[in-house]
Amino acid sequence: MLTSLHRIAERKIEQYLEEGRGPDLSHWKNKPLPLEDEMANVPTCLRMAYRILRNAGYVPEEVALQKEIVRIEDMLAHCSDEKIKVQQLKKLNFLRFKLETRMGKKLQVNSDSPYYGKVVDRISVPAKK
Repeated sequence: MLTSLHRIAERKIEQYLEEGRGPDLSHWKNKPLPLEDEMANVPTCLRMAYRILRNAGYVPEEVALQKEIVRIEDMLAHCSDEKIKVQQLKKLNFLRFKLETRMGKKLQVNSDSPYYGKVVDRISVPAKK
């Protein structure tokens, strides 16, 4: 089902090609267009495994984390209960931290960090003899 916008676009394309202003594409007639290999960045020994996983619906953990972060941010924008907001903010901070560590960012724990108190509490300093 074509909308009026599609019909107008089709008509403009036909006029453009009839006037001969377009490039000569006759050598592509009845031939498939070359597709770029989306696995060009993946080593050849891993391509088949990646394709199988992708076709089975598996996504990398980083992508799943990003989707979950977006979902929680959207939920926070529409949530009115403060108790739920606090829980979701804690979860959001944890997911962001997890994503940053998965992406190779170093954990910086300074006095402003939400993890500073937890780290200080867990560190035990041996007593001097």
